[in-house]
Amino acid sequence: MATNTSISTQLTDVPEVLRPYITSPGGILPTAQTLLSKGYNETYGDPLKTAGLAGSGRVAGLSPMQQQIGTELGSMNTPNQFNMGTGSAALGLGALGSMLSPEQTAMYMSPYQQNVIDVNKAEALRDAQKGLTSQNLASAKQGTYGGARNALMMSEADRNLQTKLGNIQATGMQNAFDAAQKAQLGQAAGYTGLGQTFGQLGTAQQATDIDRLKTQGAYGDLQRATQQQQLDAQYQDLMTKLNYPVTNLETMNNLVRGVPLTQTGQSGSQTTPPPSFASQLAGMGLTGLSLYNMFGNQR
Repeated sequence: MATNTSISTQLTDVPEVLRPYITSPGGILPTAQTLLSKGYNETYGDPLKTAGLAGSGRVAGLSPMQQQIGTELGSMNTPNQFNMGTGSAALGLGALGSMLSPEQTAMYMSPYQQNVIDVNKAEALRDAQKGLTSQNLASAKQGTYGGARNALMMSEADRNLQTKLGNIQATGMQNAFDAAQKAQLGQAAGYTGLGQTFGQLGTAQQATDIDRLKTQGAYGDLQRATQQQQLDAQYQDLMTKLNYPVTNLETMNNLVRGVPLTQTGQSGSQTTPPPSFASQLAGMGLTGLSLYNMFGNQR
């Protein structure tokens, strides 16, 4: 026997007044499908590349001042004053070393020292001659005895004169040597002091150069930071522009969200035909073999 089934369907639809904003071309759903179907490169990648803001393009490079500082740092050498100070110190050591060499010391002795010595010797000879004259006059008055005594005295006076002349020569040379040694020490000290002065000047110059570069570097950092802020602002503006369609779509969606939708209902019936005789037999577990057994055996 056929069976009749009653079917009721509820349909939900967008109100007619809102369809232009939701389902019609240019509405929320078509626009969303158009926007969301685009790939990354089409939406963001290509515009960022065109604007020069893709990847490392968003990072500010070294500013001109920083590049200048880098060049100066790369070419910075040891101040010349250090080399001059080293050279002066070497000359000072050389002057000290020359004190061990008589030949070098002689070069520091006054060339007029021997003249001074000769003058002193001549003065001593004049004094000796005066004494000899007085002695001869006294000896002449004493006769023969005086002559013998005079010879002894002359011999003694000559020995004393030679000793005095030798002392004058030795003292003069020693004074010249001492003066030469003092000059050598003075020159060594002068070179050493000059070397220290050059070293201090080199250190001061190096510190001044570094301070100048630090000041320029701070300004270079400011330049780069400003450039980075400009890149960030450009990037943010571009992203706002690229995201504007989606943002606008979300705004439109928020406006229509919560509006009640139209509901319509449909009713109907469905007739189900009765099962066939074969299916009924199958449902009862009767097959051709079982029917034969039931009816065929009765013959």
